[in-house]
Amino acid sequence: MATARSGAPVRDAGPLLAAAADGTRERLLAQSRPLVLPRGAAVFAQDAPADHLHVLLEGSVGLSTMEDGGAATLVEILDPGDAFVVGAAMLRLPCPVSAATLAPSRIVMIPAELVRAEAVADAGLMQAALEQMARQWRLLVDQVVDLKTRDATQRVARFLARRLPSPQGAAELPEPRAAIAARLGMTPESLSRTLHGLEAAGLLRLDGRRVDVPDRAALLRLALPRSDHRARPA
Repeated sequence: MATARSGAPVRDAGPLLAAAADGTRERLLAQSRPLVLPRGAAVFAQDAPADHLHVLLEGSVGLSTMEDGGAATLVEILDPGDAFVVGAAMLRLPCPVSAATLAPSRIVMIPAELVRAEAVADAGLMQAALEQMARQWRLLVDQVVDLKTRDATQRVARFLARRLPSPQGAAELPEPRAAIAARLGMTPESLSRTLHGLEAAGLLRLDGRRVDVPDRAALLRLALPRSDHRARPA
């Protein structure tokens, strides 16, 4: 792991621990290790033992995979509140991906053995862990659908729409553009052209790492798969 410093004691660790009973949450947080990491720091390596459950509190983390000595492929970008390698931690399996920060981040590490033990007696924690794994499975399915049914403009529009916290406002993009492009299956140059094309169409306004969106619904309509567009009446 890259150089990190310990963060302040953690009082809240996202939806996963919020679902646990008060006593369970206190015991898990008492054994947790908070970290503050700079951009570009390695969190863990692919195939390393999943001996901790990680929860992203602030910032952004990219999950990547590398096969047969080739170049790493970024497969997902995590948002604050996300727990990662939940399945590996619960099943005592190696980490199927590597993780690195894409922006300055705060992360809490909780011993996986303790999480497993507490989940046996805490139905709320167990249910939350299952829901996290199900959501992450759904995200992977969504990626396949994106790549097979949406063109570059539609993929970018959908990515930005999902970043918006409200029907209109700003989407923050703290990650390097190259990381976002990799997540969307395109080159950085293609991402830049697509963003400027959406800006020219009046669907957004670029402002550094901030993207102002006047109408989230319009982005979502643009992001419909090609088959959905054809199915709609003229």
